[in-house]
Amino acid sequence: MPESPRDILRRIRGIKSTQQITKAMEMVAAVKLTKVRNQAENSRAYVESMGKMMRTLCTTAGEIDNPLFEEREQNNILLVVVTSDRGLCGTFNTNVIKAVEEFRQEHADKAVTSICIGRKGEEALNRMDAEIEQAEDVPWGPAIQREVERINSQVFEAYEARRYDAVYLLYSQFENVLVYKPTVVQHLPIPRLSEEEIKGMAKWAVDFLLDPGFEEVARQLVPQYLETQLHYALVESLASEHAARMVSMRNANDNAEEVIGELNLSYNKARQASITRDLIDIIGGVEALNG
Repeated sequence: MPESPRDILRRIRGIKSTQQITKAMEMVAAVKLTKVRNQAENSRAYVESMGKMMRTLCTTAGEIDNPLFEEREQNNILLVVVTSDRGLCGTFNTNVIKAVEEFRQEHADKAVTSICIGRKGEEALNRMDAEIEQAEDVPWGPAIQREVERINSQVFEAYEARRYDAVYLLYSQFENVLVYKPTVVQHLPIPRLSEEEIKGMAKWAVDFLLDPGFEEVARQLVPQYLETQLHYALVESLASEHAARMVSMRNANDNAEEVIGELNLSYNKARQASITRDLIDIIGGVEALNG
């Protein structure tokens, strides 16, 4: 049985009510994206340069008596997974969880323990029966720096105590509003330069003179670098999350407009049919009276 005009109007009002919510969510996501996108893009060159400098120092310093640079067999791995606390952000969380699954498959013969930043990651890893050391909500605003310092300190202490042989970060790297790719970065031990990077630097014939010495430079610089890298991962993930949510809500708004247009057409057809039926009944009644 076709819907009555009243039923169609009720559906249109329901969709418009939902559309108001999705429009508000799109606007909020756009404002948050602007804040974290600037942080991510402005800090990217600094983080990359600082990372390359640390890896260069690690490569050129020879034998280093420091656990933060010591390459050892990776039997126990800590994976820091950054997702979101809420959904409605397209495939953002799904892509990160797929990357987690791939990482676990690649290290199937290792003991992989996770720290989850974001409730969605915790829920997914629980479904995988993965071992979770701790779970944290995604920080925002001034709380980001405090949480980064606390989490990094815990990771640092666990690695120095040799509970883990390696620490990796897994997060979404923001490229633009439509592209954000899951990225895995080795956090500890600080990796050395690859062969290609060493060949690229060889032509410059660079020699490093460190004062007051590598150990002192490493003691001062490494904690700051690790903290900066974790902070950067969080900001990149937040930018990706809000971009994904903004696009998803915009698509929802566009779909709602399309459905409302179709329902308006159905409403007009149903109302016209109702008026036609009423006219036929009136004309039939008049003809019966005149009969």
